[in-house]
Amino acid sequence: MNINTFKQTFLKKGIAKPTRYQVDLTGPGISIRFQPETITLPSRGIATVTEQYYGPPREVPVGLLYQSSVVLTFPVSDDQNERTFFEKWMDMLVNPASQLANPYKIGTQMHGSMVIKTLTSSDKISSTYTFKEVYPKEIMPTNLGQNMMNDYTRLTVSMEYRSYTYSSGDGEYKTPGTFAEETTESGEALPEIAPQLGPPTRR
Repeated sequence: MNINTFKQTFLKKGIAKPTRYQVDLTGPGISIRFQPETITLPSRGIATVTEQYYGPPREVPVGLLYQSSVVLTFPVSDDQNERTFFEKWMDMLVNPASQLANPYKIGTQMHGSMVIKTLTSSDKISSTYTFKEVYPKEIMPTNLGQNMMNDYTRLTVSMEYRSYTYSSGDGEYKTPGTFAEETTESGEALPEIAPQLGPPTRR
């Protein structure tokens, strides 16, 4: 296949830009839409077992694997509201005094949901990733320094999830057979995240 055939077959609608996306995050007591500075889309794999009756072994698919976290990086407001939001959510999952998980909150009660949409240059949705049973697994280290006078503080959070579904923007494909929709019960109210979270949508 020559380059012209490749362009006409796969790139006839243009090239996707990594700056075009939006995120909807629902946690206990809050729902927000924002655009992180950076975001990692998830990986996906197939669990296999080895089968060998005769001849070379065969890897047989037996299930799905969701082994990567979604990592979000965004600016922090002057009052550290964003850090407070995730610190409190994590404390709802594991009691910081006893160092034990809250048994009555295991499952979906303190888990949220997240939707990541990629966009075309004309603001049309090109793909949608819908995550189930989402929670913050890790707050990454934050850099501070006297040599960062012209910079600003960034917060990076790793979000864990049980599974995700995928759908194409044109509706041609959607992950078949999803887990049953589960509602997230609100516990203690979390502080609201500043609506200006993240930079404006990039063109």
